[in-house]
Amino acid sequence: MTKIERILAAIRFERVDRIPKGEFYLEDGFVAELLGLKENVTFRDRVEACEVCGLDALAFSPSSSLREKDRIWDDLKQWRAETDFFIFALIDGPFQGTAKLFPSFTDFLLAIARRDPILPALVTEAVASSVELGLNALSAGANGIIIADDIAYQGGTLISPAALRKYFFPNLTELVEVLRAPTAPIFFHADGDLSLVLSDIINSGVDGLHSLDFSSLTDIANVRVATENILCLMGGYDLGWFSEENRTEKASELLAAASGGSGYIFGSSAGILGGELPVQQVTEVYQYVSNLGNTHRDM
Repeated sequence: MTKIERILAAIRFERVDRIPKGEFYLEDGFVAELLGLKENVTFRDRVEACEVCGLDALAFSPSSSLREKDRIWDDLKQWRAETDFFIFALIDGPFQGTAKLFPSFTDFLLAIARRDPILPALVTEAVASSVELGLNALSAGANGIIIADDIAYQGGTLISPAALRKYFFPNLTELVEVLRAPTAPIFFHADGDLSLVLSDIINSGVDGLHSLDFSSLTDIANVRVATENILCLMGGYDLGWFSEENRTEKASELLAAASGGSGYIFGSSAGILGGELPVQQVTEVYQYVSNLGNTHRDM
């Protein structure tokens, strides 16, 4: 299977030839340490590092340094044209996008608490921007979309589930519906415990859930049960586990909790591999997962 075929098969709960793997990004420090580089990291270096880790999928944000609308996805275009990776485009969700329209995150939270009448208009503005970015990314060659919306932390959602349902989840559904017109899988990303709003995420129409930043593997297993044959799960490997002696056992435990036999893409919960990580241990874990072969059942 090609990388793209492997990711699509996992998303569709079909049989794969090996466990697919994906991260958002490999930082320069990680790439340099992994490849023993003493000079600046090049495009080809980054591609090689992704191959060493056995990745199938990557994700790209719009370039904030390029103001021209036709160039904001230049990195994505290059990777799509010159590599065979499955390429996700990262765009803001309604909550995260609206927060950026306020002077500070505190001001944003206060506006929600006070039920500021300006909120609906700002949410509409944020969603319109994300729609434009998403459609442009698909036109640029993105294989899929990840809607990034950090609505939670380890203790639960940052605002009440009721407030999320009033102001943001209807717009998430709208965003998914518009971007689904050009057929491409859409994932929802959020850190933290999403247990109280998992049904809302499912009902939004997304195809997958990224991060799995729950406090325990039991929580991840519960998410798998609730989303079986509905959402493909991606991530879940805590960055701290790479430094532990039982790091490969942790990978096995995560696979058992998250895959349920299919519909899973292995990766870190953070989505970013940084230079502070022990690269030898990281590659050991990824090689271990690659060597497990196909553990997914036919659906």
